[in-house]
Amino acid sequence: MPAGSHTPDPCQPPHSGDIYSATPFAVVLEPMPDGWVRVRVRGELALDSSSTLERAVEAELMADSHVLLDLSAIDFIDSAGLRAMTALVRTAKASGRKLRLSADLPAHARRLMEIVGLLPFVPIGIDDPWGDGSGSLPDAPAI
Repeated sequence: MPAGSHTPDPCQPPHSGDIYSATPFAVVLEPMPDGWVRVRVRGELALDSSSTLERAVEAELMADSHVLLDLSAIDFIDSAGLRAMTALVRTAKASGRKLRLSADLPAHARRLMEIVGLLPFVPIGIDDPWGDGSGSLPDAPAI
C-alpha cells in the first residue's frame, strides 16, 4: 500500500486516493482534471466485489464527479458485475453525470457487455484524457 494510505472502512465507499483491497479485488480512485475521477478496478468483478465498486462509483457520481471506469485490469466479470454496471449507468443518468469506460476494456468484459446490450449506454474510448495536453475530455454522447 502506498505511503500515507490507509485501509478504508469496508462499510464506506473509498475516497479519492484510497485503495480498497479485498483480495483478489481492488478499487483505486484517482482525481483527474475538469471534475473527473478515474476508477481503476483490479481483479475479479463478481458477487463478492461488485457492491464495493458500486458504492465507490455512486459516491463519486453523487459528489458531482464524472467517472472514467478503467476495467483494464479485471480478470473476470460475472452477472453481479454486469448488474452493478447497469445500476451505475442508471445512477449516472439520474444524477446528470457522465460514466465512461477506458478504451482498454478487456475482450471478455467487452463481449459480455455487448451480449447484454450495455455498451450503447456507456461510451468507450477515452483512455488518456491528457493525451492532447489539454487536460479535458472530448465530448461524447450523454448516457
